Amino acid sequence: MKKSILTLVLLIIALLSVSAQKPIVHSASNGDFLELNYTITPAKPGSAYSLVITPMLCGLKDTVRLEPTIIRGTRNARKYHRDMRLNHKQQAELPYRTAKQADPIVGQMAFDVHNIDWMKEEPLTLCVLTEQEGCCKVETLSVECSDPIRYEAPKKVFTFVPALADVADDTGVAGALMKDNPVLEHISKYRPYDSSRILRKEKGMLYVHFPLDKTDLRRDFRDNASILDRIVDITRQIMADSTSHVEKIQIVGLASVEGPQKRNNFLGEGRAEALKDYVQARVDTPDELYECINGGEAWTELRDQINDSDSHYRQQMLDIIDSEPNLDRREAKLKALDRGKAYAYLRDNVLSDQRNSGYVRIYYDYVPDAAAATINKASALLRQEKYDEALALLRTVQSDQRAQNALGVALYMTGDKEAGIRCFEAAASNGNAEAIQNLKQLQEN
Repeated sequence: MKKSILTLVLLIIALLSVSAQKPIVHSASNGDFLELNYTITPAKPGSAYSLVITPMLCGLKDTVRLEPTIIRGTRNARKYHRDMRLNHKQQAELPYRTAKQADPIVGQMAFDVHNIDWMKEEPLTLCVLTEQEGCCKVETLSVECSDPIRYEAPKKVFTFVPALADVADDTGVAGALMKDNPVLEHISKYRPYDSSRILRKEKGMLYVHFPLDKTDLRRDFRDNASILDRIVDITRQIMADSTSHVEKIQIVGLASVEGPQKRNNFLGEGRAEALKDYVQARVDTPDELYECINGGEAWTELRDQINDSDSHYRQQMLDIIDSEPNLDRREAKLKALDRGKAYAYLRDNVLSDQRNSGYVRIYYDYVPDAAAATINKASALLRQEKYDEALALLRTVQSDQRAQNALGVALYMTGDKEAGIRCFEAAASNGNAEAIQNLKQLQEN
């Protein structure tokens, strides 16, 4: 019994003597890579044996075996070389160390964890498998593992990228009305009238009609009532506004090309004045506000309408208009074309709409929006990352609701994050799209 126990103890001591020690591992997470530096202190094999020492990176789901190191005893190395010669091999299949060279094994490895999911999820260990090979068999002597290793994914660094948009100038009542009433234009777009203008194609130009050969402006003629009401209502609202004002009401009186030129000039002038008198009688406006223009016979309008038509006489009529400078003779030639058939087409399809027109365009201006200019200047500074300068500017207009999003950005970027978020919330509650985007970005991170 004592002999058996002694034999077992000696066997355990022998196994321990040929086992590698627990590996020492230094790990580092570098972006998507897990970097390992390890040191393994190997045992020395007996003279007739070799040890195969294989490092393995082990997780719960998988294992990666690293390059093994072979250590041969003296007799084992001689036998190995004798076998090599007998088999006519010039060099060792695998490099090895001798027992006398069994210094610590030092290794360095890097794993692309981005492509190896199980390395991200599990605690890892570096284990050392020590196998002993003799003349007849290979046996596992030990598996020694390091302390747990864990890959640490790089911390996501949140960078707040503020959403900013310039605010529109407050153009007053006139600017608001202009969205639905293109008859309104800012005074910067004012154009003096000349005979080359095709009024019927100008966006938003309003016009009224007069009875044939008359300068009397009647509400019950065609659709005059609704047009006149729009003109009066727009003018009245702007005149009552403190932030915008009417700069000019441009009225062009026109007559069709029918009849003598002198008479038609009289009609054009009288129609422009009639439209002015109608508006002025309902809205208190000074004479100098009006630009009444006698457009005379509407030849430019007529030519454009003929050009757009599909009339069989289209080109012939255009040639007459372009080549005859005398307006009365020009009309006579059109009437004579194909014994009056061409003129009948004009009478039935064109002149009825061209006759008796008065056109109007209202130009406005507004008090410059100093707050909008300040907010937009501060926003430009924020885009340049000049946060302190922007904050100083925004403080001067912080009572303006339009400043809240930009003010929130300035506060957040200068360190007062809570105040910045409160500004975003205030702006978002008023429907500011950029503030809503900024809050969402902060909530998600």
